[in-house]
Amino acid sequence: MSTSSDLHAVPRPAGWHRRSVLLLAAVTLALGACAQPAPPPPPPASDGFSAGITFDAKADGVDLETPLYPGAVPYKDRDEDKSGVRMSLWGGLFGLRLAAGKFQSQDDVDRIGRFYRRALARYGTPLDCGAADAPRGKPRDSGPLTCDDDKPDAGGRLYKVGLPKDFRVVALKPLPDGTTQISVARVSLR
Repeated sequence: MSTSSDLHAVPRPAGWHRRSVLLLAAVTLALGACAQPAPPPPPPASDGFSAGITFDAKADGVDLETPLYPGAVPYKDRDEDKSGVRMSLWGGLFGLRLAAGKFQSQDDVDRIGRFYRRALARYGTPLDCGAADAPRGKPRDSGPLTCDDDKPDAGGRLYKVGLPKDFRVVALKPLPDGTTQISVARVSLR
C-alpha cells in the first residue's frame, strides 16, 4: 500500500546523498576560508627563514595607493569575474606586493587620462607609454622606470610612475559601448 508521500517522492540517482554531503562540506569550507581575514605578513625572522602568501579577491583605492577616478565603478568582464585582487608573497629577503583593480566610467579616455596624469604626478613624473619618446628597454633596479615594451591598447592610454621595484600603472581602454575601462595596479618588490 502506498502513502500520499510516496506518490510525490522524486526519484533520486544512486549516491545522491553522498554527493550532497560532499558538496555541502566543500561549500562550508570555502565560505569559512573566505570569512577569515588575511593574516598580516610576519616580521622578518632574525635567526631563521620565513615565507608566506596572502591573496584576496578585492582591491580598492586604499590597497591600490592610487586615487580612483570619481564615479568609476568596479568592472567585470563576466559575472563570475572579480574586479580586483590583492596579493603578497614573501620569503627571506624577497617580497612582492601587488594590488590591481578594474573599473569602468562613462567618461571618455582623454578626460580620464588628464585626471590620472595629474593624480600620478604626486609620485613622480608619469611616463606616457603611448608617446613616441617614451623611455623603452628593460629598467635597471637602480635606474629610472621605463615603459619597456608596454604600449596602450588602440585608442587607449598607459601611464607608469615610480621606480623599477616600486611603481604604479594605469591603463585606459575605450570599450565598444562608449565607456572606458580603467585598470590600476600597484607593484612593490623588495
